[in-house]
Amino acid sequence: MKYPFLAVMGVLLCICASPLWAAKSPKMILGWLESVRLQQADMRIKTKLDPGAKTSSMQASNIEYFKKGSKTWVRFDFTDTNLDTKKEETHRFEAPLTREVIIKRHGAPNITRPVVAMQFCLFHQVYRAEFSLADRDKFNYSILLGRSFLSTVALVDSGEIFLSSPQCEGNTLIQEALE
Repeated sequence: MKYPFLAVMGVLLCICASPLWAAKSPKMILGWLESVRLQQADMRIKTKLDPGAKTSSMQASNIEYFKKGSKTWVRFDFTDTNLDTKKEETHRFEAPLTREVIIKRHGAPNITRPVVAMQFCLFHQVYRAEFSLADRDKFNYSILLGRSFLSTVALVDSGEIFLSSPQCEGNTLIQEALE
């Protein structure tokens, strides 16, 4: 090669300009299936990580809107198997309504779902993220983490599962991951 210095500089330029090199902070690598700990219920839940879904979602039944002062709140039941106790548990949650999302369906009417912010532990970090509330009884997993959350914290390895375990005891630092 006549100009090896230019070739090396060209390779370095390509590496430095690549999206992975330019990432603002390192992202953890997680499998498509992980467990998270719902902070409000102290439940460890099997969770699907789905970059194909925009918004995170969680199982909710008996959804009720109510007023607390001048704000609209949502009350709902969450039911799933606690991976620590191996028993099905139901917890009643209340949270301020963050917004509503319209779910467009092909060949069926659109659906409006409430969205609330919930805290959970993933690996060694406590996060606060938005979840649309939906009846997920027909799905295998009651919690789905979508790309609005995942894009800031993780890369998903579709060939792996359970690469992390939620260990947030004593960690009160909350990373906001709101849309």
